[in-house]
Amino acid sequence: MTIQLTRLQMSKLLYSLKGDSNHSPYSIVEKAINTAPKTQYDIPNFIIKHNKKRSNMELGLSTNEIVSLANLCELTALKSTSIQNWIKRDVKELIGSPELGKKYSIDQAAMLLIVKDLKQSFEFEKIRKVLTSVFNTLSDRSDDLISPIAFYELYAKILSSLDVLPSLTIGNGHTLKHFITKKINALPKPLPELSINQWETIKIVLGIAVLSVLSSHMQTLAQTHLSENL
Repeated sequence: MTIQLTRLQMSKLLYSLKGDSNHSPYSIVEKAINTAPKTQYDIPNFIIKHNKKRSNMELGLSTNEIVSLANLCELTALKSTSIQNWIKRDVKELIGSPELGKKYSIDQAAMLLIVKDLKQSFEFEKIRKVLTSVFNTLSDRSDDLISPIAFYELYAKILSSLDVLPSLTIGNGHTLKHFITKKINALPKPLPELSINQWETIKIVLGIAVLSVLSSHMQTLAQTHLSENL
């Protein structure tokens, strides 16, 4: 069976694969499995191999390994052909060339996960416009307002805090957008050097990403409800 990590668990896994964690990628996946129903799960080979090496160096990923990584996360199913098309054509300027030899960096993999979440609601043209506001030169990590992994982690935290999804209109006429905006505004600024305007830009795009993921959840629930009842 496919392991279904939450996005918050996935952000921890990304940090570990990048070498910025005290926990190994294998231990993070193993912990997620231990909290899931007891059954047989397939852990991707690249995580098992990385665990045997016990290296703190960043792990480069092939396109097939990025697909395997993405498929560990709930509602983030990807196909190898999709990734190939995205990298070669649709989001070529978002990702850039492989940064670690012939393999892609973990930040590049995180960017693909962000694109996948936004693709639930937007066409590539709008995705490029949205992400440019945070990541500037999209193929150059040095001018990012925030790293792709850190950005992914921030909206994962918002999603994880929505324990019970509120209705589209909450008490006193507050909308779901207002509810999510309130959650985002409660986040501490992740980097002290960010200006107020830069942090406001990041928060706007965080709201877009959260709403896009929730849209995906609602679509999946509707499809599941239909298949179970009709």
